[in-house]
Amino acid sequence: MVRSGERRQPAARRFCDAAQSRAVSDPVGTGPPDRVQPSRQALLDAALRLLADRTPSEISGRDLAGEAGVNYGLVHYYFGSKDDVLRAASTQHMERLVETVMEGGTRAVPADAVMGDRAVWAVTGHMALEPTGPLALRETFPVIEAYRRIVERADPDGDPVHHKAAIAAMVALLVGWPIFGPQNTGNGGLDPEGEGLSLARLRDHVLSLQVSVGLGDAM
Repeated sequence: MVRSGERRQPAARRFCDAAQSRAVSDPVGTGPPDRVQPSRQALLDAALRLLADRTPSEISGRDLAGEAGVNYGLVHYYFGSKDDVLRAASTQHMERLVETVMEGGTRAVPADAVMGDRAVWAVTGHMALEPTGPLALRETFPVIEAYRRIVERADPDGDPVHHKAAIAAMVALLVGWPIFGPQNTGNGGLDPEGEGLSLARLRDHVLSLQVSVGLGDAM
């Protein structure tokens, strides 16, 4: 947590810095398992860059290898298949969000961290566009699980159903707004710089659900 008087580094910047440090901090392979082989991590980083621009089904194993600058055979050597690379990368993506943007799972995701940084929201958005795709087989969702732990600590006597519904609504809005918000503002006949601010206020009202599940102090 940031102490009084300290200046908090922007959440999105912390997220990007963490991603970059993972790629260069262990060039000889002596660190934790996910950093032991530089080529393996290069494939994970390449997967996230590609997922920020396209859906999982539009990414091939050769796309991953080319983006990572490694031999195509390493896709199968380290992971088994292209889908396995994408699943591992999406898990790492969410773990980084918890570690950096959510400060170890101690605070809610700030809206500006998601809406202002494509590296944060686009990966999740493209995964969500294919609900029956390769990433639908995921069994863990670190960001959702971190939210639940925060809520359970902050509001232990609250209604679990309300907790889950509020978290689902917040995450859906945070991920969906950067994708559909600007388009829907224009399609609705609103000036994004003027009347569109009314829509933004409605967005912020929905995000106030964070307070209703005990996340007010964790924002």
